[in-house]
Amino acid sequence: MLEQLCPCCSGKPFDSCCRLYLSGKAYPGKAEALMRSRFSAFVTGNLPYLRKTWHPDTCPELTSEDLNTQWSRLEVIRSKPGLKKSIVEFKAWFVEDGTERALHEISLFKLYKKRWVYVEPLSEWP
Repeated sequence: MLEQLCPCCSGKPFDSCCRLYLSGKAYPGKAEALMRSRFSAFVTGNLPYLRKTWHPDTCPELTSEDLNTQWSRLEVIRSKPGLKKSIVEFKAWFVEDGTERALHEISLFKLYKKRWVYVEPLSEWP
């Protein structure tokens, strides 16, 4: 039986990659791992995980409607790790009307209660 690859495009099996985070068995120790796990949460429709990993000051009211996008792949362009804040630039590819498109974002992550959380998109690489 073939193992299912992780939706985050790490090349690792889902069970030993983002599923550990989505199930609550572990929490990402780096912002890039958190970003990858959040992509996997969007792919798998895991709203509780998305809420838990979004900074409470910037988290919108998320509903199942926010999960209607058909995400196809993730490309991490670069990341800048830090002690209290980190930045990850990525392209999240999705299919819309039969055409693959990309959401290109530079994301800010911060430590909040000793865990990495997504804060907001940045307008440019710092």
